[in-house]
Amino acid sequence: MKRIVSLFFVFATLSLQAQSVTLEFKPVKGVEYPVSMEVSQATTIRVPMMGEMTTQSDQIISAVVTLEREVEQGYLVEARLTRMTITASGQGQSQVFDSEGEDIMGQAIKTMMGKPLLMIISRKGEIVEQMPVEDTFFTQADETLATQYARRRRETAMQQIKSMFSQNAIKSVVQAGLTKFPDRALAIPSVWTDEENSEELGAIITVQQRLTELSGNRATLTAKSVIMPDPVAKKSDAVQRMERISGNGEATTVVDAQSGWVIESSGSQSLSGDLVVEQGGQSQTMAVTMEIKTKITSAR
Repeated sequence: MKRIVSLFFVFATLSLQAQSVTLEFKPVKGVEYPVSMEVSQATTIRVPMMGEMTTQSDQIISAVVTLEREVEQGYLVEARLTRMTITASGQGQSQVFDSEGEDIMGQAIKTMMGKPLLMIISRKGEIVEQMPVEDTFFTQADETLATQYARRRRETAMQQIKSMFSQNAIKSVVQAGLTKFPDRALAIPSVWTDEENSEELGAIITVQQRLTELSGNRATLTAKSVIMPDPVAKKSDAVQRMERISGNGEATTVVDAQSGWVIESSGSQSLSGDLVVEQGGQSQTMAVTMEIKTKITSAR
């Protein structure tokens, strides 16, 4: 009997070791895939002659993704933003942009909610193409601001709104519901590494992903990231830009193994670099550090 029990445990161990899964993004027509991304960021800038100045920003951005049709590159999907709340505070001042707010900016931002934005997502969970945001996308917001703002103030407010609804911002919330998967079956555990160049940061981001557990339809992954300056990055001509940024981060994510959509995730990043400000032909460089915490949920 003891030998039979021992053989049973050996068989069970071998079965667990042989467990594997192929993770892909596999949306189903008619199903909504919601995602909510919360980001809390503390930024400290060392200003010459003034010392350190810290600002706190918090964001809640939510969207719903639905499948339009399959295409050669993967899936053409429609993303609709459902909420955008951004608050910033520092040096005794604060500013709020809220799609659920009653002020004029809130009303203008609210007109952007629910509008369709198209993009293509690969089967491996990466946004490979975004359709451009047309100027007409902002028409209702501009008309709302015109009811209370004079031309110059309205133009400034529209610049703020367009920056909030930039392609990078839209991409970030949809990508938050995705994980980049390797093109192979994954044993439990498995490790793989992704590397990408960020033009926005002028940096190379290397992420090591580890599949640690598969329980029912829930796959658990952990990730560690390293950010280093890209020596061949194209220098930005913006009047304010980040340079020589570096740092690291980590995250734990639970993925729906059937659809490849993120169920929940939490992570943190620590970054440092230089903030370069150019004005009137002169340039000033200030050391900056950022502590970022991210939480992602998928509520149905």
